[in-house]
Amino acid sequence: MKTVQAFVFHAALFFALSVTPLLIFLSEAPAQTDSCVTSRCHSSMGKAAVVHNPVKEGMCAACHLVVQEPTKKTKHPGNLTITLAQKGPDLCSLCHEPKNKKKVVHAPIMGGDCTSCHNPHQSPNKGLLKEPMPKLCFQCHPDGMTRQKVMHPPVASGDCSGCHDNHQSDFPGRLAQPGNALCFTCHPDKEEGLKDKKKTVHPPVRDSCVQCHSPHGSANPAMMNAPVPDLCAMCHPAETDRGKKAVTRHSPVSEGKKCMNCHDPHVADRSKLLLKREMELCLGCHDKELDTKSGKINNMKAFVEANKNGHGPVKKQSCAGCHDPHGSDYWRLLAKYYPPDFYTAYSDGKYALCFTCHSKAAFTEMITTRATGFRDGEKNLHFLHVNKSIKGRSCRSCHEVHADSGLAHHVQDAVGFSYWSMPMNYTPNKNGGSCAPGCHGEKRYSR
Repeated sequence: MKTVQAFVFHAALFFALSVTPLLIFLSEAPAQTDSCVTSRCHSSMGKAAVVHNPVKEGMCAACHLVVQEPTKKTKHPGNLTITLAQKGPDLCSLCHEPKNKKKVVHAPIMGGDCTSCHNPHQSPNKGLLKEPMPKLCFQCHPDGMTRQKVMHPPVASGDCSGCHDNHQSDFPGRLAQPGNALCFTCHPDKEEGLKDKKKTVHPPVRDSCVQCHSPHGSANPAMMNAPVPDLCAMCHPAETDRGKKAVTRHSPVSEGKKCMNCHDPHVADRSKLLLKREMELCLGCHDKELDTKSGKINNMKAFVEANKNGHGPVKKQSCAGCHDPHGSDYWRLLAKYYPPDFYTAYSDGKYALCFTCHSKAAFTEMITTRATGFRDGEKNLHFLHVNKSIKGRSCRSCHEVHADSGLAHHVQDAVGFSYWSMPMNYTPNKNGGSCAPGCHGEKRYSR
């Protein structure tokens, strides 16, 4: 195709250069009419920073046809009529490949109006543009995208063509490459995260960066479409609502980097995009005593390091097994209800948290041979202690709920009771055991 176009172009050029001077010289026009560029005509032509090659070479007839019309008075010497060799984009395509063959074509090209953006003769701007980018683009597109607090560097530098093809493309928005592939040309570290099959990838990183980031600019850090946690709420409304509305709120959700205090928004080596292993992440803040509205929280890092015999969730390094890290309507960010009191009247709902792992029958069956090992014969001693309408003991009255130094059944050495550290004096044996706490004398039981 290019060979045919070149042949047609050179043939037309040869004809124009051969015939036009003859037409001119046959007229009565002054001698200087054999050139379009004189002190009287088009004197500035060819002197701009960027000049179209035919103009630079003095080949006006490559694009224009010159005809003498003696009976018609024109503005050109010798009553010459100057017209274009072809109309619109057909003229440009004599030398340039057509720019309207791909799926998405720039509107001016679709309308056949190349000169809406380009000066056909010369220009002070690269590409013979009538105005420099992005000023030229903003003749049709709103310029508000350039007045954001945080700007995308290509936009800030006025380089629209860094991401968009000015003429045509096979991709939406006339992007130079499809979707995330374009972003990865400047952000290869994010693409590397996708290649590691072991990592957890945030779906927008795989699907579309613009789900979270504005490609031009934004009022928010990192050009995010909305501030965190509002941006996160678009896909994770339940978690962000708990962070805002819960009775007990977890400060990392609402302070500092908020969601990103704990999660990487792109890729991570751990599930849920956590920055570190779950317990390590939690103990990064719980490495000191904390004063809260509901009381003092121990230095959990020191406590767990000193007590290696962890309660099931702690043994699995899972704080979220019992606590909701975003927010909760229960005491101490617990995922379900658990009584904060030493004494409490029994109901199933009060031990909803415990019953996610432990059988409710251990606390509701007065007589049993299977529901619990803490029984005297068939007499259920868990039922005896807990299932009372008045002064029922909560689980933590006897058991350490996080970790201990190796006690059987996590029964504590001593329990805080009022201002007294009450010894439990619990001794297990193969078929039962004995207990002699401060609240009653020694009791023995055997299964």
